[in-house]
Amino acid sequence: MAPETAETRAAYAIGSIIWDFNGTLIDDLDAVVASVNTQLVRRGLPVLTSSEYREVFGFPVEAYYRRIGLEFESETMADLAADFFAEYTPRLMRCSLHDGVTDVLETLAGARVRQFVLSAMEEGMLRSMLRHAGIEGFFEGIYGLADQKAASKITRGEELLRDLGIDPTAALLIGDTDHDAEVGVALGVSTILVARGHQAEGKLRAANERVLGDIRDLPSLLVNEGALGWKESS
Repeated sequence: MAPETAETRAAYAIGSIIWDFNGTLIDDLDAVVASVNTQLVRRGLPVLTSSEYREVFGFPVEAYYRRIGLEFESETMADLAADFFAEYTPRLMRCSLHDGVTDVLETLAGARVRQFVLSAMEEGMLRSMLRHAGIEGFFEGIYGLADQKAASKITRGEELLRDLGIDPTAALLIGDTDHDAEVGVALGVSTILVARGHQAEGKLRAANERVLGDIRDLPSLLVNEGALGWKESS
């Protein structure tokens, strides 16, 4: 292979990867379920197992809250979000990245793929968590939401593409929910979902044809698809 120089570097089929955070990079499932169950117990409602949670969770979050019995007659979405994050934030700080995440990020960085984060988490908290996890430096751009209401990521995703000059036809979104698949369609980027996060594999496969069981399989998948790698210039 010719030396890797500006003159010999070939274009990638995938030049940019946009990562979801919760459930995709960080394993916060147990922290979320424990926090939600605390909310349910306070309101005299049945608690959820992790499997039940992964079947019922989805966006918009207000609709998911209603599915598990939380009502909005006496509480607002802002009230419930504040209540949830009071429980969740201390637990989140004790969560670890999914196995292999750092190695995958390093592999992609070595292949000179641009990497970004797009999350429904409040942006200040998101940046703090990426720093705490020791992976902030892998990302060229970090886009979260302005508040903790966990609204759709589509608008912020559009801003991410525009602000950082990302070509959607050469971009890949990695997430763990059917909403991530919806975001990918809205942004015009291809999507791979990882079945180790906040939704069951069956829900993911109903939303997107490409589902991985383990994030560690991502680099080899991209290489096998011809979407990642170098080739000599002619």
